[in-house]
Order: sequence, then structure tokens, then C-alpha cells
Amino acid sequence: MVLGIGWPVWLTWLLVVFFVGDGIVSAIGPEPMREAFVNWGFPDWWHWVNAAVCLAIGILLAFEATRPFGFLLGALECFAIYVTLIRAGEFAHLPPSIALLALLVLAYWGNYGWRLPNAGAA
Repeated sequence: MVLGIGWPVWLTWLLVVFFVGDGIVSAIGPEPMREAFVNWGFPDWWHWVNAAVCLAIGILLAFEATRPFGFLLGALECFAIYVTLIRAGEFAHLPPSIALLALLVLAYWGNYGWRLPNAGAA
């Protein structure tokens, strides 16, 4: 515990910062990012969709009541990244996404164990 806060909460907040930051960068849409999306077969405006999804994940993870949905959406985004990269044959870009999914799973496990969160619990 650091400052009375357990590691799962710290890790979750690290993920919040990551996803919000990624959402902001995606919204700005640097040219290499836009080109990568187009090369993968997405429309040139896809960086806006990616920004919205990343910001949604960050916001969902930030609030305890919506956190499980943030973990779910984050995992789904990781799987979408895997499909995109494997389809494009860009296997060298998979490790960061695998690490991201591992951090999501670790944070979920630290917060909830292997059970589904109880909606009635405070």
C-alpha cells in the first residue's frame, strides 16, 4: 500500500492515465497514426473513433461503479488490436498490446479477483 491505497487501484489509475492520454493523442491524430489506420484498411477519420473508445475506457475505469465496464471495453479493444495487427502481418507490434491486456487483467484481478463484480455491493 502506498498512501493507504492498494496496488490494484494504483494500477487502475495508471491505466486511466494511459487510455486518456492515448485518446487525446488519437484525437490530435498525428500523420503517422492516420497513415497506419489507412494502411490497415480503416477510413482516414478512424483516429476519431479510436480517440472516443480510448477516452471512454479511461472514463469508465476512473469511476468505481463503471470500472468493470472499462476493463471489459479495454480487453475488447486489445482483441481488436490483435485482429488488426495479425491481419496486417505486423506481428512485431503485438507485444505492447499483449502487455496492455496483461495489465488490464492484473488490475481487474487485483480489484475483483476472478469473480464478476457484485452490482449490489458498495
